[in-house]
Amino acid sequence: MLRAVDVNLDATEMVLTLEKENSPRKIEYMKIDRLEKVKEPVRKLLRTVEVDGIKVTVRGMEEPIVITSDKLGDYDHVENYLLRTVAEKYDVAVLQ
Repeated sequence: MLRAVDVNLDATEMVLTLEKENSPRKIEYMKIDRLEKVKEPVRKLLRTVEVDGIKVTVRGMEEPIVITSDKLGDYDHVENYLLRTVAEKYDVAVLQ
């Protein structure tokens, strides 16, 4: 599963910087098939904690991309924008 470390939300697309990739990836909102709210386990020092995340399934990509709250400083804004604005405007299915 691909993990995003930086998200830039534009008017018609989002630009994602993924772990272990040098160049950012542009994903048009029209190509998003499904958004799903998830809890992802993350290792913190000697224990594993669960953080909020959004699994983004994109048409044409084999693996979904996960955007987690531990990697982004402004996760709440990204979550609200994707789950409300983008989902309504581009008729994207949202799973809870």
